[in-house]
Amino acid sequence: MKRRTLMAGVAILAITAALPAAADWRAQYPALTVGVPPIENAEEGARRWGPFAEYLSEQLGVPVTLRMANAYSGIIQAMDANEADMAMFGAAAYASAWDVLEGDLTPLAHAVSNTGDRGYYAVVVVASDSEAESLEDLAGQTLAFADPNSASGYLVPNFYLGQMGLLEGHFASTGFSGSHENGILAVVRNTYDAAATWHYAADNGAVQRMVDRGEIEANAVKVIWESPLIPSDAWSVRASMPADLQEALLEALTEFHERDPERLEVVSVGSWTHLVPVAHEAFEDSIAMREEMLRQRSN
Repeated sequence: MKRRTLMAGVAILAITAALPAAADWRAQYPALTVGVPPIENAEEGARRWGPFAEYLSEQLGVPVTLRMANAYSGIIQAMDANEADMAMFGAAAYASAWDVLEGDLTPLAHAVSNTGDRGYYAVVVVASDSEAESLEDLAGQTLAFADPNSASGYLVPNFYLGQMGLLEGHFASTGFSGSHENGILAVVRNTYDAAATWHYAADNGAVQRMVDRGEIEANAVKVIWESPLIPSDAWSVRASMPADLQEALLEALTEFHERDPERLEVVSVGSWTHLVPVAHEAFEDSIAMREEMLRQRSN
């Protein structure tokens, strides 16, 4: 009986000792704000990401709200101003945020696609009836990038265009459409000849999602270029965030597929199987690409 009492006392002490640590981050973060980039329009974004905020709130025991922006820079600025506690950054946005936050940034987890990849591809699309079959064929034509802080929509295709010697004087003009959807629509409506966007595979990406929603016709555009693999967008936080909160967020992210598969299906639009931990090293190439881009601009 004495042994049982002693062991029960030890268990109670262990639980009691753990409580302050668990409560510490909630005292500092009684609510959390999650930054979501402009992948979709505002209405579609709220429909897609609302269940994610609900899931995190249930798992963490604090209110979780979304902060949606119409540009990647808005999410970066929110993180810099402590108006967002966690954000989903693509490779280019991560590289930019790393610079703005002076290295006070760490990725927690990113998605594994249905194809088993921990990444996606930048692509350039043209109208299906275009005669262009390659980037070289776009000489004298127009190209829409998505956003200056988009990996697939700008940083990666711009880098490879430079490597191919197709930046200076190759296009009649280039510009930013503001989002992947806007760029694709610009091609469909003949406002631009080509647009940079993304996909996991030919039947799984920005174009297919617009087709599925009835926003464009099937086979309205075709892909004429695909990049090497880009690491999947990472849910990232400040590196200085309390370690126990980082651990709680990582656990919620990596167990999302087991704890709430129905919501994961909505959030991923059926494109992810689960999320896995990711380290800063996965984005070092993107940081190097951004540094090269900034160097070229300064010359």
